Order: sequence, then C-alpha cells, then structure tokens
Amino acid sequence: MSHQRQGKDGTPGPQMMALSDSLVAYSGYCDQLSELGPLVERVANKHVSLGVQPEHYPVVGVTLLGALEDVLGKEVFNEEVKNAVAEGYFFLADIFIDKEESMKKEKENAAGGWRGWRNLKLVNKVEESPIHTSFIFAPEDGGNVMTYQPGQYLSVRLPNIPGSEYTQVRNYSLSDEPNEDRYRITVKKEVGGVASSYLHDKVVVGDVLEVGVPCGDFVLTEGNQSLVYLGAGVGITPLLSMMKVSAKQDKKNTLIYRANDPNSHPFRKEIEDLLKIGTKSNVNWLYSDLDSQDKASQFTVENLKKLIPDTNSKVYICGPPGFITDSVQHLKQLSFADENIIYEYFGPPASA
Repeated sequence: MSHQRQGKDGTPGPQMMALSDSLVAYSGYCDQLSELGPLVERVANKHVSLGVQPEHYPVVGVTLLGALEDVLGKEVFNEEVKNAVAEGYFFLADIFIDKEESMKKEKENAAGGWRGWRNLKLVNKVEESPIHTSFIFAPEDGGNVMTYQPGQYLSVRLPNIPGSEYTQVRNYSLSDEPNEDRYRITVKKEVGGVASSYLHDKVVVGDVLEVGVPCGDFVLTEGNQSLVYLGAGVGITPLLSMMKVSAKQDKKNTLIYRANDPNSHPFRKEIEDLLKIGTKSNVNWLYSDLDSQDKASQFTVENLKKLIPDTNSKVYICGPPGFITDSVQHLKQLSFADENIIYEYFGPPASA
C-alpha cells in the first residue's frame, strides 16, 4: 500500500485514515453491530465505486497487521493482540464483502447498469469557470446508462497518465439532475493535481474513459421539509443535482454558496435559471474576498440565522473539511436537530 497518498504535511492521507477509522469504529461497537450501519453503507459505496474485490481484503489485512506490529512493537502487539485484531478485521471484511456483492448485483441488474468498469465516451467538455470544467459522458453504442440519486458520484479510472507510476482512480460527484442518457461530472483543476490536470489538459471530446457505476449515500431524501443547501468550492456539484430535482418538486429551497469571488465558482447562470422554476427557491452568494468589506458576506451564525429562518429545515452541506466543521457548529448553535444536518466532505489530497 506504499502508493497510498499522504497529506501535504506528510500526515496520513484520507484513504489511510479511512481504514483506521473503520477499525476504531468496529472496536467500539463490536458488540452493537447495528451502530455500524451508516459506516458500512458509506464505505461499501466507496468500495463498489472504486472496484474493490473480495481478494483485496486479505492483502490489506496482512499489510495492516504488519504495520501495527512495526509501529507498536511486538511487546505491545503480541500474538494474543495480533490474533484478536485479525479476527476483528476479517469479521468486518466479511460484512463488507457481503454488502458490496449485494450492491453490485443490484446495480448490474438495474436498467442501464453494469458491474465494474464501463467504457463511456466524452461527448462534451464545458468550461464552467477558469478552474472548473464539466465532462459529459455517454455510452459508445448510444444506449442508456443507469440513473442515479441526486448527490451521488461516480469513479473515473485513468490507467495511462504519462509520468504516473500507478493507475489513478478518482470519485467525482454527478453535477446534473438524474437521467438515463448521460453523466455530467465537474472537476476542479487542482494545483499539482495528477488526475484533475490530466482531465483538464489532455482528455478531449471523443476520448473513451473507464467509468464506475454511480454510488454514494449522500443523497436527497424524501420529505416535506424546506431544504437548505450549504456549499463551498466544488462542493456545489452534488448540491446542484439535488437542487435541480427539489426545485421541480416545488419545494422551498435555499442555496447558500461560499466562494472566493464572483469569478471563481461554476454554474452561476445555471443556478440562477433555477430561480425561474416556481417561486420557492432563493440563492445567496457569500464571497470570502469581501469578508473584510461586507459583513453580509461573512459566513457567521448571525448571517445564517437571517438566511435560514426555519430551523426545522433539512440542511445538506458539501465542501472542504473546515467549511463542514464551521457549518455544523453554526447550525447547532441555531438549534438545528442532528438528524436534519447531512454532510459530505470535499477536500482532495495533494495529488488529486
């Protein structure tokens, strides 16, 4: 697993932490497995999207046990502890393997669905901002693709990036309303980003890429509540998919979007066009470059209170980790219930 990416400061990257977080959660709830449901759902979706196979689990398990022994030492990580951890790991692995196989079968049997990777052709490439580009994919044979839930993502597999030692796989949120004809993802070009730079600079209309089936548990749910979307940066992508659907359902929608400046975010016109659908949608732009000049642009509890008068609203949040943390803290100060705060972190590692 030496090719797993570290953070910019050399700390463990998201994929490294995901495994350890799962094990810690399992250790804490090994006698209350029902508490692990959300974790299993989230991780299994990632694994199905990324093409994780049952035979990968023993490889990771052996590597994990070896790493724990190296870090903790044999006195602490003795045979008794090692056997207990191994038993826990492989028990958890069986839970994931069964869950993932069930999901794979369901997606494979769905209309337009498939298992593993599917070749899709890039039929359009649209610059949404100086740093954001949308990629629209459709089947080579003109057939259908599996529809998806608003908020879900798909994976793109890039095996032949020049200068890259490993195949690169990335998750990208679907940024349009669900349909059976094509998929749209919108990618921010990251400074030094291997996959994002390749997509922006090298991939052209007509190219065929390997794409995974739509997955993800950060999705728009049923209900009659007013809806609030809090987004920052490229976190707007799943929220736009959700808002397009909820606007057509004539629900009350509020989008609060934070960006550096008016020129740095995608979809402004597309979002403003949504306001023409019914009369129950509104949008608020908050620009960090204006924070010192305009208090109304600051992302504060006071401003959120003005923008979200109904504390019974369901709030969907997507953006970088710091934005998520601030958003959740602000909402809790405003007495929003935990079950009405739903979020997904966006924050690609250094080589995204």
